Amino acid sequence: MVCKAPLTMECSVADIYDTPWFESFICSVDNTYADERYLNEEGKISYGDLKPVLFEFPTYKRLKTGDVIGKCLSFKKGHEEDQQEGDV
Repeated sequence: MVCKAPLTMECSVADIYDTPWFESFICSVDNTYADERYLNEEGKISYGDLKPVLFEFPTYKRLKTGDVIGKCLSFKKGHEEDQQEGDV
């Protein structure tokens, strides 16, 4: 794996879509490797601590992440206690 990467995902290519300007790869994640510094008590990745960088199309910009802005399933009873902020 990449030595300086705190998170590495090993993927298999399922399909490729060719367009005039680039190819889009549809992949499935086979394995995930994470630096232990970015794992919570349950061994899950804490994206709030990791703060991954996203590559965004079509502007070709890199975006910083990490702040929790809300919970997707907060309407579901009991879900709030099951997840901590920033954990997956």
